[in-house]
Amino acid sequence: MFEKFKEWFVNTTNPAKRPILDFTRRIVMISGHQYVVRMAKEQDIQTLVEIEERIYGKAPWSYAAFRIELQRPCDRLYLVIEDDQQIVGFMGTAIDWYHYDLHITNIGITPSYQNKGIGTYLISTAKNYARHLKLHSMSLEVRVHNVSARRLYESLGFRNQHIKPRYYLDNHEDAVDMQANLLR
Repeated sequence: MFEKFKEWFVNTTNPAKRPILDFTRRIVMISGHQYVVRMAKEQDIQTLVEIEERIYGKAPWSYAAFRIELQRPCDRLYLVIEDDQQIVGFMGTAIDWYHYDLHITNIGITPSYQNKGIGTYLISTAKNYARHLKLHSMSLEVRVHNVSARRLYESLGFRNQHIKPRYYLDNHEDAVDMQANLLR
C-alpha cells in the first residue's frame, strides 16, 4: 500500500513527471474538415460554459469548476477544438495515478457540430495520451438517457460497469459508469 502511495505522490508532485503535451496549436483533419486542436486556457472558460448551456440547457459545470480544473496541469488535460477560430468542442480529463486510469471528466460538442467525428477524435486522442502514460484504463460517466453518447462510447471500446443512482445534480438522473481497458 505504501509503495502505491509513494508512486502516486511522485507522479503527481514531481515536475519531471508532469504529462505535458504540445497542443499549443495543432491542425487536424476530421471527416474531411480542418480544425485546430489546442490545450484549453482560462480565457476559454466562458465559451466552455456556453457550449454546455447549448447542450444541456443549463451548464453542469460552473466557471469556477472549470477554472480549478485548468489550474491542475499535473493531472488534468483539457483540449478545445476550433473551427474558424471559434471553439466548437472540448474535452477534459483527469489522471488517476493510483488506479492507472484516465477519467474523462467532461466532453461537449456544440450541437451543430455533433455527429461530425469531433467527439471520436477527442476520445481517440485521450486514448493515445493514456497509452503514452502507460495507464491501464479510461473511464467516464454518461447519463442513462443519453443513448447516442453511450453508443459512441461503446463503439470506442467502453463497456458498462455499473449504474450510479441519482448521479447528476441538476435532475438526479442516473449515470452509467463506463470503462475501456487499454491493456488489450
